[in-house]
Amino acid sequence: MRVMPTLARNNHLLSTADLSADELKNILQLMKLLKDAHKQGVQLPLLKDKVLGMIFEISSTRTRISFETAMTELGGHAEFLAMGNLQIGDGHETMRDTAEVISRMTDGVIMRCNDHAYLEEFARFSYVPVFNGMTMDGHPTQALADVFTMMEHLPGTSLNEMTMLYLGDNNDNADKLVPIQRELMWMAAKLGMTYIACGPRDMWPSAADTAQFERFAAENASGARLICSDDPYEHIADVDFTVSDSFVFGMPEDDPQTIARHTKLFPAYQVNQALVDAGKPELGVLHCLPCQRDEEITSDVLDGPNSLAFEEAENRLHAQKAILVWFMRTDPKEEALKAYHLGKVEALLHSVERDVPSAIYHEDHSER
Repeated sequence: MRVMPTLARNNHLLSTADLSADELKNILQLMKLLKDAHKQGVQLPLLKDKVLGMIFEISSTRTRISFETAMTELGGHAEFLAMGNLQIGDGHETMRDTAEVISRMTDGVIMRCNDHAYLEEFARFSYVPVFNGMTMDGHPTQALADVFTMMEHLPGTSLNEMTMLYLGDNNDNADKLVPIQRELMWMAAKLGMTYIACGPRDMWPSAADTAQFERFAAENASGARLICSDDPYEHIADVDFTVSDSFVFGMPEDDPQTIARHTKLFPAYQVNQALVDAGKPELGVLHCLPCQRDEEITSDVLDGPNSLAFEEAENRLHAQKAILVWFMRTDPKEEALKAYHLGKVEALLHSVERDVPSAIYHEDHSER
């Protein structure tokens, strides 16, 4: 009889909105443990023999490399699957059929695509955990790495004492280019952080997202605060971290919409040395990368002492490890069970006549 997938939403990582505050904290703690081991040269084979399918529609540097490296260092294997090389789409298989097939052959799937609905459809029919490697609606793996970077930078400060200033577009209704911003909002609400949305007034969080933030904060009794401002300097003295993203990610340069968006955000919401100097000496500057140097962030800041952008990028590896282990790690099979199945396979192979290449070479070549 056909078996249907029965995974709950929090068996996947489609958005940090689906995880509880405790789940988020546990994953962040797992990142620290795995990074501590990594820094001492220890790789833990927690996903030995596991296979991760990697479906990519959008190009990637950090996400692809970090997931592939993470699986290797955890003892498993990552299989890269370009969406254009799969039989998905017009005249081919439905997303449902693709999900059922791929998830029957893998232990987890990461998907990076433009349309969040594709991801949702795949997860709905997947038999294994699905991870959002970025859609235009969300980028939870990046947000987890960002918050972990903040915790590393201020190890003596609790999350509910931290304030982040996100500069740029904070409204998912503007141009649908807020994947990291929204995830950071959800995490801030659940973990009790202060989130400052800084940008033009028509790019402040939508009414729906504001209400969602308030619900998450109330449900977790976190004390999180959402502040909106159109002036980067208004709260800079109280800010622990600035966070930036590309102003016009993937948009055609000459398109009127691109030009209008760029004009709104540049240079008013650029992170430059003047803004950094107005903040705390220990102000941390984050950028998810890739960036347009001297657009949303100046080169002197990106390469300067307050920049955490490249530590943030490195932490993608440790974030992916923790995510993979959290969702894919199962209890190790008992040695007796392994021996049982190995014995049955070997018994069959020894009971039949087979031509095996090794049987051809009987000569003693030891003196050659």
